[in-house]
Amino acid sequence: MSVRALKFAVSGLFPALLLTFASHRVAAEPTGTSAQVPADEGAPVEIRVNAEAAAPRHAASEVVRGRAQLAAAPHRTASDLMMVCPGVLLTQHSGEGKAHQIFYRGFDAEHGQDLEIWAGGAPVNDVSNIHGQGYADVHFLMPEVVKSIRCTPGSYDPRQGDFAVAGSLDLKLGFDRPGATAKVSAGSFGTRRYFVGYSPPGGSDETFAAAELYQTDGFGPSRAARRASGVAQGSFALSKQLSLRVLGTAYASRFDSAGVLRLDDIESGAVDRFSTYDPRQGGDSSRAQLVAELRDSSERQSFAITPYLVRHTLRLRQNFTGFLADPANGDGVQQLNDATTFGFRAKVRRPLELFSKRDHTELGFFGRADYVKQSQRRLSAVDDAVTREEVSARVRAADVGAYWDLAVQPLPQLGVRGGVRFDGLAYGSEDRGGKAAGQARGSQGTHVGAKATVEYRPLRWASALASYGDGFRSPQARSLGEGEKTPFTTVRSYEVGLRFDDGFGTTGSLAVFQTLLDADLAFDASSARIERVPGTRRTGFAAELTALPTPWFASSVSFTYTRAEFHESGQGYRAGELLPFVPACVLRSDSSLSRTLGDVWGRALDGRLGWSFTYLGRRPLPFAQMGHDVFLVDASAGLELRGVQLSLEAFNLLDARWYDGEFAYASSFGGRSASLVPLRHVSVGAPRSLLLSLQLTI
Repeated sequence: MSVRALKFAVSGLFPALLLTFASHRVAAEPTGTSAQVPADEGAPVEIRVNAEAAAPRHAASEVVRGRAQLAAAPHRTASDLMMVCPGVLLTQHSGEGKAHQIFYRGFDAEHGQDLEIWAGGAPVNDVSNIHGQGYADVHFLMPEVVKSIRCTPGSYDPRQGDFAVAGSLDLKLGFDRPGATAKVSAGSFGTRRYFVGYSPPGGSDETFAAAELYQTDGFGPSRAARRASGVAQGSFALSKQLSLRVLGTAYASRFDSAGVLRLDDIESGAVDRFSTYDPRQGGDSSRAQLVAELRDSSERQSFAITPYLVRHTLRLRQNFTGFLADPANGDGVQQLNDATTFGFRAKVRRPLELFSKRDHTELGFFGRADYVKQSQRRLSAVDDAVTREEVSARVRAADVGAYWDLAVQPLPQLGVRGGVRFDGLAYGSEDRGGKAAGQARGSQGTHVGAKATVEYRPLRWASALASYGDGFRSPQARSLGEGEKTPFTTVRSYEVGLRFDDGFGTTGSLAVFQTLLDADLAFDASSARIERVPGTRRTGFAAELTALPTPWFASSVSFTYTRAEFHESGQGYRAGELLPFVPACVLRSDSSLSRTLGDVWGRALDGRLGWSFTYLGRRPLPFAQMGHDVFLVDASAGLELRGVQLSLEAFNLLDARWYDGEFAYASSFGGRSASLVPLRHVSVGAPRSLLLSLQLTI
């Protein structure tokens, strides 16, 4: 199946590539030799004129995905939009309200431990979350209000901080349909969705308000989900140079989870693949945040300060092992996490003109404080009574520091960019239960990371880049002892690559990379937690192509291959052994066609088609086992007339039988004795589903 699925995935890209080059031939000639490089937020756009190169990016594979790519294929949630970024793939094995499992560049980032995520100017990752370090849930956003995503791999940018191990994603918000929009959707498995949005006509798309209600019965037992969310953002010009952006969000969800099934039970027909061993799994989550951004821009400098406040709660109940650890009461685990986060980011950027007019420097400051209440308890499968309290703690965390970024152009074809980042992190924790009740401890540490990028542009449309970055990942606060110097996971990233921009709307990159970690983290099913493992190494290459040659066609294609292995031995792992759960190959293609089909009652009738292909290579599992590959196709079709839009979306169009989670461990389900050897366990991926939507804009 692996080879056949890969052939199918690659063949599915040919129509997109053919359309890309066919439309390239009829694209308008460029009006000049200028091309744009994505500018940093709050900074003026850098424009290259003639042969003079702009300030280099931080990496060859750094990209910004705009609305054309984000809206090309259908997406259920804002989280799904992240898969448009090259190398990113998401699965969701514990219910629709839990944060997605993220794979990126050879990292099984679990729920965010290796991927720094920002949305609207606020951090999404949780510090020291009970379920996993860096837990990042993006369900509070709707796909309609995400304007763009900056995808920055590695740790090459001084702005990248904690959790930027595999890279960073920065979601900018905006709503691009002026006026009032109402959308009603209904589909498979009792799915209902209601969306309302408003953006003032003639104003900026950064000023908007939107709300969403969603509910579904799920595609099997214990898969129901409900959520409600609201987002409001205003952008105001206070003077010619001064502007203010204010963002507020609120979100709440409740979801069920079917958990895992033994693969041999599915293959033998002992259980239906959509059934569950434990119908009591699931949880709920809520989030509220407030962000304000003040910008001051002039010819001499630009300045921005962004304070934020975030409240996030999470309750999870799950059982991965049945009755293995406790034959009488079961192994059900309940995790609670209640976090309050506040902080700020500030930066000032000024022209420097050491070698050219495009030389500049940026100085940034940041601070973040987290206050967390968390617990983990074992619950009886009989009456939900607490049988054991494993964690009950209060956690405090602070991250304060600064960065410096410098970009110079010593020669017309040569650009150099580099900087340094300083982080001071402090932690405090207090145990509230068990034998250690009342014990408090604190620790503190610092991290200094250097960044450097060199770009050589021999041709107007092509450049070569080499990048280095020194990053880190912070530890779980509860794991630290009194007075301990904080043991950061040290991350060193390297990348060499090529970029091209033909001036007709087609851009692309090809890069080879390596990332080294002195220690890593992996999921342990028996404790339902992320545990520390020895040092690891990722080596691979990434290729991506984006085409926007005409107003009616958009396409993006990416392929990433990574070999992820241990370079040290320990904790049951050997040097050279593949990391568990990490896929070697991730392939993704998103495309859309939009054309006017004719006139109806004197108004244009517009038609639209969108589709995506996703391929996930086989994942290595513990105990020298291998998982299944995944190939999925999503598609959409729509018509719009006089502000009325009718659309049909299909997810998993080919109705592939796939598993979004695969594990290997011992268990005891269904009254059977404990398995003496590790067994394969899976969570079943969603079958084909349809969603019909009617949208009105006035």
